Amino acid sequence: MRAFRSEWVKLSRRNTLIGFGGAMVGFSLLFTILAFVNVGGGDVDLEGGSAEEFVTAAVLSLPEGSVFAITNVAGFLGIIALALFASNLAGEFNKGTIRMLFVTEPNRLKVLAGKFAALASFVALGVAATLVVSVGAGALLAPGVGVETSAWWTPDGLAAIGSTYLNLTAAALVPALIAGTIAVLTRSASIAISVGAAWFILGEMLIGSFIDSLSVWGPAAITNALAVGGVGGAGMMGGAPPTIAYATAGLVALGYAVISMAICSTVFVKRDVTS
Repeated sequence: MRAFRSEWVKLSRRNTLIGFGGAMVGFSLLFTILAFVNVGGGDVDLEGGSAEEFVTAAVLSLPEGSVFAITNVAGFLGIIALALFASNLAGEFNKGTIRMLFVTEPNRLKVLAGKFAALASFVALGVAATLVVSVGAGALLAPGVGVETSAWWTPDGLAAIGSTYLNLTAAALVPALIAGTIAVLTRSASIAISVGAAWFILGEMLIGSFIDSLSVWGPAAITNALAVGGVGGAGMMGGAPPTIAYATAGLVALGYAVISMAICSTVFVKRDVTS
């Protein structure tokens, strides 16, 4: 598909690879190091409680211990994906390049599908690279802090790595699609990023303290449940552990994605482009 290939030409630029891909890998590496520093007796506290309660050698030695650190950085991966989608989609309107795309491909749905597919594949590859770096760094750091990694490479351990990859990718794409929809509606990357990031980082948690159903069924709560569903553990970014089943979270996340794409495609197709 021409739209897909042309989008990847932009995504493969050094600024994008370093800015978004590098940020994903960098956050993962940082949190992996911090998790193992805790085991080694450091005073870093990732969850606001005591380090002894959060990270132990026993926890990291479990089959799912290899993905413990990256699971707790899932929220940051979602924010980076959110910024990528918003800046890309809004940028097409702000720079006027959207008109050139429509000239080369009059079918607007094909243009939008190509863009979404390329952006989603970028996020998927970024999560894969992040996972490789996190697990690799953990394997290198483990012997120095008394963590036994043999269980990581058992069938259960490899299954945990595989399911975590799928969970993190899905959890990153939910806020990304929502921010992309806001970007198409407002044609502003700054609005889409600020509103999306504010909601997923803090807004839903604050409002959810007054509206109980939002804290369970809101998009941030759903992405949290997706991210940790395969391995268990605490919520993302210091939030509470998920309170709904993993399968239910997947269905609700799919609903959010379908609604976002329906709104985005409708506006993308019907709105006049004047600049």
